[in-house]
Amino acid sequence: MKLHLVRHAKAEKRSRWKGPAWMRPLTDAGRAQAVELATALRGSGVKRLVASPALRCRQTLAPLALATGLPVEIDERLDERRDAAKVSEALAALRGESAVLCTHGDHVAALLEHLRAEGAADLDEEPRCEKGSMWTLERRGAGPWKARYGPPAASAADSETGDAAVRLAVLDLGSTSFHLLVADATPEGAIERVLRERVMLRLGALIGERGGRVPEDVCARAVDTAQQLGETARRAGADLLLPIATAAIREAKNGPDVAERIGAALGVPTRVISGIEEARLTFSAFRHRLEVGSRLALGLDLGGGSLQLITGDDRDVRWETSLPLGTTRLHADLVRSDPMTRDERRAVRARVRERLADYREAIERWTPQPAIAAGGSLRALARIAAADDGRDPEADLRGSFLDAERITELTRRLSRSSQEERLRMPGMGRRRADLVATGAVILDTVVEALRLRGLTVSDWGLREGVILEALERR
Repeated sequence: MKLHLVRHAKAEKRSRWKGPAWMRPLTDAGRAQAVELATALRGSGVKRLVASPALRCRQTLAPLALATGLPVEIDERLDERRDAAKVSEALAALRGESAVLCTHGDHVAALLEHLRAEGAADLDEEPRCEKGSMWTLERRGAGPWKARYGPPAASAADSETGDAAVRLAVLDLGSTSFHLLVADATPEGAIERVLRERVMLRLGALIGERGGRVPEDVCARAVDTAQQLGETARRAGADLLLPIATAAIREAKNGPDVAERIGAALGVPTRVISGIEEARLTFSAFRHRLEVGSRLALGLDLGGGSLQLITGDDRDVRWETSLPLGTTRLHADLVRSDPMTRDERRAVRARVRERLADYREAIERWTPQPAIAAGGSLRALARIAAADDGRDPEADLRGSFLDAERITELTRRLSRSSQEERLRMPGMGRRRADLVATGAVILDTVVEALRLRGLTVSDWGLREGVILEALERR
């Protein structure tokens, strides 16, 4: 058995890092050490890469993961807050496989001390353990361990700016598409998009057609798509991958199995979030992106499988609900024609009004203003409206306002047009042209039923909310 025991590379100083401790990232010098580590080990034949949950440990192994194609497995026993004895358990769990373990200085020292007491050769009483260093440990059968020390690579001086960003990747496994967002984020909550990629799977519609289960062929395609997007995130230099599953997977009868298989392919557990979690994460993004203020606001997020409604202000969420009114869901259930027939439009409106009935009176009584909304259908409407007004439909639409009359006019035009006609409309994206009419009818009905003046567009939503949560947790 050969084990490479690594202490994480140089990280931002504790005194200067403003974010949660577990997310303290590597410095530029530490990233250089991580690259040197990958160069040293890429041809060593290791089979597993295992790291503490701390971001600096994951980042230390990230270049090696990219070079070898191996996922970085997270083992809570390597966390710096755990008892040092747990590291020995993590070592035993490898069952003789050649591996790289990246953890913290105290744990490395404790494990080396344990091995020295067992008779390991070439270990001093106080073995060296600098940041970015590596001990290579080998043993044959039940014989003693042999140890060899590898000092850290020489690197540039540390940055002490204290404002380093971490590169996070959110993989949103939704009902309409699998959507990857890679972004640089700072502890203060600034998010700068680096890369976005979307694959339209229409998972929600397929599940509805197959008795509430994800069929095996669809599951295999979903796993393969998620794995490819995960590899894209790694190539983009993502320090942390955050896969989340929403309505389609959480409602499928075999959803837990699908999520587990996707997590295994990614090397990171897939988090299946509830509708309420989805609503709260989305409103958190609204609060950070737009000036909500102290007055009660209404948040809406129309996805493929569900509609989230949230009321809150700049301090807290007061109320939230998740309704099965997603665009892909209602399109699959109620729409068969292109263009939509009058009866189909009526059926969609009736379904929305029925589901909103229990909440309409309360929302009207609260009179929340403004109404902030996110989702692909709303952004499509905003782009078409911008093109109609002679503005660039690809420009930043954050904070733009669509009043109720404009939404109704756009809905009328879209729902009475064919997909071919919609594709010729300036501002229309090809991937949503078949669903946008249904989405527009849903949004128009919500605005009408809740007596809203219109909708303010947010370009941040669930995925940015997941990033903000990661920056705040622990």
